Amino acid sequence: MDIPPKIRIPLCIEQGCVFNFFIDFGDSKRESKNRYFVVLNLNPKTDSVLIMVTSTKQIEKKYEFIKRAGISENTLVKVTPKEYSVFTQESIFNCNDVIEIGITDLINKIEENGSMNYPKITKGLIAKLTKGVKESPLVS
Repeated sequence: MDIPPKIRIPLCIEQGCVFNFFIDFGDSKRESKNRYFVVLNLNPKTDSVLIMVTSTKQIEKKYEFIKRAGISENTLVKVTPKEYSVFTQESIFNCNDVIEIGITDLINKIEENGSMNYPKITKGLIAKLTKGVKESPLVS
């Protein structure tokens, strides 16, 4: 028997959990589609908002962006399929762009056409992602 997301997510969510859901960026610069998101919150069960980052395969575009903006390369975190087996090719997290979402909205997105049950991101990758977000001049 599958436990529904509205029960499972609030009980099991932890830092490093990975979800896949549709995001509409509302502009023509980024493609609106299903993406992987990683929970960065240390205490996501009790926090009012979840802080998440998403990956992209457009690595060169992200490096061009930070170079033009004069932002540290530490705000980009590359991940290989060896480091996270769910990824089929090298990807990058842009820690200058975080997504804030309430847990109810996350549940709705998973129920609509999302997915969960992915292996958690390692503590080492979480540390890199957290450091990248903290170093970003674009994230308060």
